[in-house]
Amino acid sequence: MKVGIRDSMLGLPFEEVFGKAKEIGFDGVEVCIGTNYREHPLWSESGVDQIRAVSEEVDIETPALSPGGFTAYTFAHPDDATRDEGIAMLQHLSAVCPKLGAKVILVPFFGNGKIEPEHIMLPRFIDGIKAAAATAAQHDVCLALESTLSADEHQQILDQVDSSAVGVYYDMGNATGLGYDAATEIRQLGKAIAQMHIKDTGRNHAGEGEVDFPAVIEATHAIGYDGWYVLETPSDDDPIAAAAKNLNFVRENY
Repeated sequence: MKVGIRDSMLGLPFEEVFGKAKEIGFDGVEVCIGTNYREHPLWSESGVDQIRAVSEEVDIETPALSPGGFTAYTFAHPDDATRDEGIAMLQHLSAVCPKLGAKVILVPFFGNGKIEPEHIMLPRFIDGIKAAAATAAQHDVCLALESTLSADEHQQILDQVDSSAVGVYYDMGNATGLGYDAATEIRQLGKAIAQMHIKDTGRNHAGEGEVDFPAVIEATHAIGYDGWYVLETPSDDDPIAAAAKNLNFVRENY
């Protein structure tokens, strides 16, 4: 079992995150990219080299890249140039992943980028995923969709795209908060789950909210999931202590 943490959760300058994460006991750091994505080190060869050097120096991995800014460039966007920019963003990150040893790109659909029910069967939306997935497949990378959809709706998308380079980034906290039965959904999606976030509801620490973790853990074991668990838990006033607390929960219960 490998456990990671999103880079923004430790409250430290980016260059210090990898060393501190390793010190706390994490196996990896999920690298997050914001709205001004072209300013991120991942958009320059030297920046990629620096991230790789820092992670190798402290012997910590990169389980995934997480372009949060993608929500402004979704596959269903009505403006062709904006839609194309989103696809190009994912294609660029697909080429970067092998340089960092990452296998997953989290593709978020929240806020203005939320997947609406009518998008699921929309050729423009599905074709956009296929275009990005073709590049991801070339680099042995999985585009892991994270959204407000149910497991059934995610499966409808996966069936239409029909690519091993597309899966689901499952977040049991989000699912529970939306009224879904996380354990049942995990069993439904099975091998389609590319990666998982560890999160509870209501900005609670893992195990202190409404997520039925015993059932979720049982379901996770039942489907034979052996991928990463990446913390997306509250940082509170002491991000380091909070990260250690939630890491201990995962180590002790999974």
